[in-house]
Amino acid sequence: MNLEEINFTNINGCSDLLTADKINKNLDTQFIGRNIIHVDTIDSTNSYAKTIGPSCDDGTVITCENQVEGRGRLGRQWKSHSGSICMSIVLKPDIDISQVSKITQVCAASVSLSLDELKVDAKIKWPNDLMINNKKICGILTEMNSYKSHVNYVVIGMGLNVNNEDFPDEIKDIATSILSETGRYIERSIIVSKILNNFEILYNEFINNKNFILSLNICKLKSNIIGKNINLIKNKEVTKAKALDLGEEGDLIVQYENGEIDSIISGEISVREIL
Repeated sequence: MNLEEINFTNINGCSDLLTADKINKNLDTQFIGRNIIHVDTIDSTNSYAKTIGPSCDDGTVITCENQVEGRGRLGRQWKSHSGSICMSIVLKPDIDISQVSKITQVCAASVSLSLDELKVDAKIKWPNDLMINNKKICGILTEMNSYKSHVNYVVIGMGLNVNNEDFPDEIKDIATSILSETGRYIERSIIVSKILNNFEILYNEFINNKNFILSLNICKLKSNIIGKNINLIKNKEVTKAKALDLGEEGDLIVQYENGEIDSIISGEISVREIL
C-alpha cells in the first residue's frame, strides 16, 4: 500500500478531510463507523479492508482522500478524484451466504436516503449504482470472505462523486458529481456521517429483524430503471427487455420482447437503460 502526504482542501480553503474527528461530529451510530481508519492515498479501501477483516471490529470504516487502484463490478477499475468519497465498511453478519448480495441494496438505499436528506435527488440503477440525470455519481462493490457456508466477513465499498468538477475524457459523458449537477458544495464528512447513520438503521433491520423490505422499498421508489426499456448485457451479448419490478429477494423482474418474464439475480449481468 502506497501512502503519501497530500494537502486536501475544499473550495473555500477549509479542510475537508474524511477523518474520524470530522465524521464523528454528526455520527449517531452504535457500531458502524465507531472505528474509523483514515489514510491519505491508498490502492483500494476494499483491498485494505480485506487485509484487516479477520481482526478488526464489526463496523470498521476505512476512508481515504485518493484511491489509485479502486475496483468496480466485473473487474472494472475505478479511480477517485479530488472531491469524491471513497470508503469501505467491514461487516461480520450472521447470515447465510445467499443473503449477502442484499447488503449491496441496503447500502444503495442508505446512500439514496442520505442524499434525499440533503435535497439531492439520486436514483438507484439496480443493483449497485446511483445516478443523477442519467449520469453515475456512486458505485458500490460488495465482497465476501467465507468458509464453506459460514460468512467470515463482508466488505462493502463505495465511491461517491461529491465536489468533483473535472472528469477524464473517457468518463465525462457518463459520470457526474453532486457539485456539477446542483451547483452546491457539501462537506464530504457530513455525507459520510449520514450514510453511516442510515446504513446502520437499515442494516440492523435486515440482519437483526430479518426485514429486507424496508431497504427494498426504497430501492423500488428510487429506481432509475423500473418501467423502462433496458439492455441486459452478459458476456458481451445484449438482450432487450423491460424492467418491471424488484422481487422480494432484490432480484430484477424483466419482460423480454417475446413476452417472457424472467428474474435476474444481482451480479449476473450489466444493465443499461435505453435512452
